[in-house]
Amino acid sequence: MKLYVYDHCPFCVRARMIFGLKKLAVEQVFLLDDDKETPISMIGKKMLPILQKEDGSYLPESLDIVHYIDSLNEPKYANGTIFPEIETWSKAVSSVVYKLVTPRFTETDFPEISTTKAREAYIERSTKSHGDLGELKKETHTLLIELEPQMSLLDAWLETRGEVIDINDFIIFPILRSLSIVDELSFSTNISHYMTRIAEAAKINLLFDQAK
Repeated sequence: MKLYVYDHCPFCVRARMIFGLKKLAVEQVFLLDDDKETPISMIGKKMLPILQKEDGSYLPESLDIVHYIDSLNEPKYANGTIFPEIETWSKAVSSVVYKLVTPRFTETDFPEISTTKAREAYIERSTKSHGDLGELKKETHTLLIELEPQMSLLDAWLETRGEVIDINDFIIFPILRSLSIVDELSFSTNISHYMTRIAEAAKINLLFDQAK
């Protein structure tokens, strides 16, 4: 099997997680951001992640990939349903997270922006979605204040949860992994422990060493 991904993409992280958790081999292919032809030839649009299954067919959509791989063998990691409070939390933080991480992603050495053209394409697309990235980065302090109550909510939720891994972690961890690139963001002990535990279990690197 082949998994086509971008390194920065939280949806791609979901798909990468299930392979790491289940200790299943997969060839990861990091596409350049300006490569439209490859995903369009597979699924008719520019979107990742895409899984090329053993029969050669293509499966898009991150959680569909997670559930498909989870169904192949034991143990199961995508059990249960997404809790309403986690769905609400992820929607509440979405805008501020993208505003915090996107300017930093454009400055990082991800494989998908390893060429000048690919980086320019990503910056152009990100600017179109979020506005001037330099100005956005200047708003870091304000954005962190906006994020703080949501991080407190997550901290309290994780406190009562224990160390089970289920479908909710495929929502929470990719967001936190993205946030680990924000140098000025301090994580609570509880959240830091969670991030490290899931990163090690899923074999996904956090971004602290590239934080800006």
